[in-house]
Order: sequence, then C-alpha cells, then structure tokens
Amino acid sequence: MTGRLNGSTAIVTGGAKGIGRTTVEMFLAEGARVCAFDIEAPGSVSVAEMRAAVAASGDRFVYSRVDVTSEADVARGVEEAIDSLGGIDILVNNAGKGPDPTPIEDLSLADWDATLRLNLTSAFLCTRAVIPHMKRRGSGRIINLSSQAGRSKSEVSNLPYASAKSAVLGFTRNLAHEVGPFGISVNAVAPGVTLTGRVADKLARRADREALAEAIPLRRFGGARDIAGAILFLASPDAAYVTGATIDVNGGRTMM
Repeated sequence: MTGRLNGSTAIVTGGAKGIGRTTVEMFLAEGARVCAFDIEAPGSVSVAEMRAAVAASGDRFVYSRVDVTSEADVARGVEEAIDSLGGIDILVNNAGKGPDPTPIEDLSLADWDATLRLNLTSAFLCTRAVIPHMKRRGSGRIINLSSQAGRSKSEVSNLPYASAKSAVLGFTRNLAHEVGPFGISVNAVAPGVTLTGRVADKLARRADREALAEAIPLRRFGGARDIAGAILFLASPDAAYVTGATIDVNGGRTMM
C-alpha cells in the first residue's frame, strides 16, 4: 500500500484509547507499522476493540502492555517493538492524564508525583530508549503531547497536569536542539479540550458546557481526529524541516 508513512515504524504510547488509538489507526491507514503501548491488559475491552478496528492491518500492528512510568517496562517494550517492526522511526509520547482539579493545599504529594511521572517522566523514559536506535539510523521523529493547559490555562485541567505539560514543551525544545544533528526532529502538539471518553464524561457533568464551547472561536470542542491529524503531519515527510515546534490544536481558544 502507499501512504504518507509507507514503510515507517512507530510506537504510540497510550495507544489503546482516545487520541492514542486514533493516532494508531491513522498511522496504519497511511502505511506505517505500529506498536501501541498501553497499561491495559491484552484481553481488556479497550484492547479488543482496538484490535478489531485495525484487523485489516495484519502484521503491521503490535500491541504491548507497557507501563510507561517503569524504566524496565519501557526498555522491554521498545526492544520488543524493534524486534517486531524491524526498527523505530517515530515515537509518539501520548500517554498521560491528571487527577481532578484540587486546591494546592489539598493536593497530595503522591498525586503530584504520579501525575508528573505519567505525563513527563514517561516521555523521558520512552525517548531515551529509542534515541540510540534513531541515531544509528540517522533519522527519527519524536512527537510529544503537551496541552493547552501547558501553554496557558484549561478549564478541565489541574495544577500538576499543567505543570507537567509545560515541562513537556521545554523538554521538546531542548531535545530538538540536542538531537537535531543526528537527523532526529522533536516537536509537540498541544490539544485543547478534546472529547475523548474521559473528558467528555467530565464535561457532561458541567452546567457551563455550552459557555465553554462558546469561548472557542471555532465554537466546538476538538475530537481525537483533530489532534491525531496534527500528529500525523509531524510524523510525515511534509514536516521534514520542522523541529522544536509546538502545534496548538484548540480551535483558537489559546493563541500563542
């Protein structure tokens, strides 16, 4: 088959649901071989549904149960992905979420640490594991998921999540400078409010949902395909000369 990612190999973290799953499906549709990392058990409903959705991809799709906050799990998952796919050209650091909004005086150290570990440290661990392989190949694409909360403020965010997603932007810029000479680009995507299952459930409980949408110039919340489309662009040959950049995908809610 032909596509923008024909012949490329990719790891997508948090790939069983939401933006990650949609990214997996779009990458496969564009000809890539993809390994999805997620903490979901292989027999879970989420993974079963994902496998069914990508069934036509055959041996171009691999699922690996990986805790991206575990150094050992990440190292194992990356090696298994390389063995299965024949190399790694693209890494999408998508895994992440945060606790419900909590005043700082009520925020536990455990929640703070867990949120930074999932949203920031995971990107470091996965990136560190793939960089040697990309250097040997002389090319690579790393795409980190930040957030509108990391750029400005999000109505559905919280302090540790926003802090981690802000740090992802600094990680992206500095890493882009470090690995650019090896032919590796590093970019970020910063979604606004995106109607994946978890966020949609939160918004359904809010009386001001319509007012939140009215504050967005495009007058709607984003969907997973809106975000995955930007990720696909950064992974594609069209973005060959883009590095250290952040693409805001928020309907104009935050303009930088």
